[in-house]
Amino acid sequence: MTAIVPTLVLLHAGIAPPLDLGADGVAVNTLRVDDLDPVLSTLPGMARDAISRLPVDARGAGYALIGLGTRASVFAQALALELLGRDRRVACVAAVPDAALPVDTRAAVDDDRLAAACAVWTPPEPTMLAVRQCPVATPDVAGWIARTASDSPMSPPPPAVMALPLKIGGPLRAPIVCIPGAGASVVGLLDLAQAAHPQATVYGMQPRGIDGVAPPCTSVETVAEVIVAQIAKLIPQGPLRLVGHSFGGWIAFETALRLRAAGRTIVSLDLLDSRTPGTDHDLCESDELAVLLHWVALTELSAERPLGIGAGMLGPLPASARVRLVHQRMSEAGLLPSRSDPASILGALRMFAACMRTRYVPAGRYDGPLRVVHLRDPSLDAEGNDREALEMQVGWSRHALRVQLLCAEGNHMTGIRGEHARALAERLGLSA
Repeated sequence: MTAIVPTLVLLHAGIAPPLDLGADGVAVNTLRVDDLDPVLSTLPGMARDAISRLPVDARGAGYALIGLGTRASVFAQALALELLGRDRRVACVAAVPDAALPVDTRAAVDDDRLAAACAVWTPPEPTMLAVRQCPVATPDVAGWIARTASDSPMSPPPPAVMALPLKIGGPLRAPIVCIPGAGASVVGLLDLAQAAHPQATVYGMQPRGIDGVAPPCTSVETVAEVIVAQIAKLIPQGPLRLVGHSFGGWIAFETALRLRAAGRTIVSLDLLDSRTPGTDHDLCESDELAVLLHWVALTELSAERPLGIGAGMLGPLPASARVRLVHQRMSEAGLLPSRSDPASILGALRMFAACMRTRYVPAGRYDGPLRVVHLRDPSLDAEGNDREALEMQVGWSRHALRVQLLCAEGNHMTGIRGEHARALAERLGLSA
């Protein structure tokens, strides 16, 4: 039986090296990575653009991504993560070093943009994405690529979402499905779940990647599709409630659209401090430092105290030193065990980055009641918070017919914990 050959994509910068790969029925596709949208400045942004230019994986065997040269090889990893984050199959990722390529094709184009993007991007750990390396002394690079592309393919990542019961109830109340924010664990919604009515069963939907091993999801639609399937198994009939915090609000909204289209009854859809999708395009192009600074800001909200680190301190440090410093300050603030490994936050950080860079525009308008909850921003005065809350309501009104605004106590992180969570559950009717 003939093995199904994956779709081979040669990624290169400048002139494509003259490699004869047309034999044995292998369709060769090339993509020049320094010719992507010039507005984009980060590898994840370029990877999103590249996906729209990839050939169709007609055989269903996935993509064999081959980076020709150092920079193209780094980009191949970013592209693989973006594909895997959308549950698109990747058969293999391979890197051919500059030294193994013909001399006249090396560094044919000095693309400062690509070089800068590669320099500031943190490649995934080998446990998340295995990259096959072509030996420098390989006499037949084309043959090595053909063999590598047809070797045993990578295993697909685990499901995009894991459903975890946060509270077991009974049959007298509609079940509640909760979705956490960017890079967060469903454990962060435990106080809200426990504040729900004793008869209400509460499920937490944990997106993939927090373990630092599985590649995080990079598409709201991908996560929502899996959640709908999980709900069909866990709650095959009857009404239900949806709650999404922060980025999880986008996922909850997309899930609600799909459930309504399938004829399901949604008692309530509650978005907790979730910004309107499609309003902040700069976030989609956040580099590694910008992501970490946003993470620090949210960590300070959680700790309700400054960590004492900013761009001036983190900017000059290499990626590993940045993570160690942030981990140290989080430990000092009591947010992490003092003897924990700095690597323990890498999965959450990579998830957080993927969420920050995600583009989402709802495909339709929600026809049920939508409640948006604004949590106080301590950096704004009362007038600023009122303005921000109104902008949230107006923004979501573009995507839903009936939007109700609620202003609750606590900030973006503390508003779902402790007494704030119990008060919020009561206001939303989750405890009734």
